[in-house]
Amino acid sequence: MHLITTNIGQQAPLYTCKAHIFQVDPDTRKYWIQLSTNAVNVQIFHDSLKHVYRILSVDGAKVFINTIITNRMNFTKTSQKFCQWVDSKANQVYGLGFANENDLTKFINKFITIKQAAKHALRSRSVNTKRISHSEIGWSIQSNEFDHSLELKKENAHLKLALVQSSNNVKSWQEELEILRNNNVKLTTALQESHANVEEWKKQLHFYRDECSRLRQMVFNRRSASDEQVNETKGMKNADLCRKEHEQKILQLENQAQHYTKQIHSLKDRLIKTETINQDLRNELQKRTLQDSNLNGTSSRSSNRNIQQLVRLRDLFELKTNDFNHSLTSKSQDLQQLCSQITQIITEF
Repeated sequence: MHLITTNIGQQAPLYTCKAHIFQVDPDTRKYWIQLSTNAVNVQIFHDSLKHVYRILSVDGAKVFINTIITNRMNFTKTSQKFCQWVDSKANQVYGLGFANENDLTKFINKFITIKQAAKHALRSRSVNTKRISHSEIGWSIQSNEFDHSLELKKENAHLKLALVQSSNNVKSWQEELEILRNNNVKLTTALQESHANVEEWKKQLHFYRDECSRLRQMVFNRRSASDEQVNETKGMKNADLCRKEHEQKILQLENQAQHYTKQIHSLKDRLIKTETINQDLRNELQKRTLQDSNLNGTSSRSSNRNIQQLVRLRDLFELKTNDFNHSLTSKSQDLQQLCSQITQIITEF
């Protein structure tokens, strides 16, 4: 092994990548064992001494992988970042964990290319083997039998790996089934609680609806009462305005009535004075008429003149008396109209 690694270490690798290295537990064949604690270099070399291609991974003095690439070797991609293969010579199953799917794809593509090159080299060697001796042919037959045995071991390893994966899958499915059962119980409990909450919410909703209807009715009643109060206030204001207008009209009419009453009283006083003067003039006229008749012509001219003056005065006073009577009648009618208006206004009010 040291000679191989020394010889290969002198050559440049054909491909290099970093990955975590795993190996199936050789005792139980059920679990993966992590060989590297961190991602290490995984390289593909060409062994010029044996004319083969190898997958090597060495970290210091530790050799994690030393696998010869054969034409029957296959890589199995089990996830986006993990692949595995069987080393039939070492009777081991290796796995590589990459950082991303792109690195895994590059590694598999490079492996396929190297595998094709290994097939071509194998064909070239098979042509050369036709020239070897019978002993070498016998050795080749033994080698083929050994390869067949290796193939059987490889298939056995594949079956063991499938069994390991099946066991792991069964365990994982059992765990998932238990988780689903627990989740089902939780969901059933939550569903029952939600049903109870829904019933409680329905009761609260019904209560809030009734309360909302009651508050709406209260608001409507208050608005109606407020509108009635506003209407009453407006009616009272209008009534006050009408009352003030009527009072103002009544006051004006009363003032006019008082004015007419004063005028009537003044006219009555003047009429009384005029009638008194007129009566005095009549008496004086009668008196002088009697005196004139007794005198029989004495100073007839002066008497006639006095009589004529008295007659004119009497006529004048009678005319004034008639005017006073007419004015008094007119003022009395106006006063009656004012009284009627006052009475009508008071009745309407």
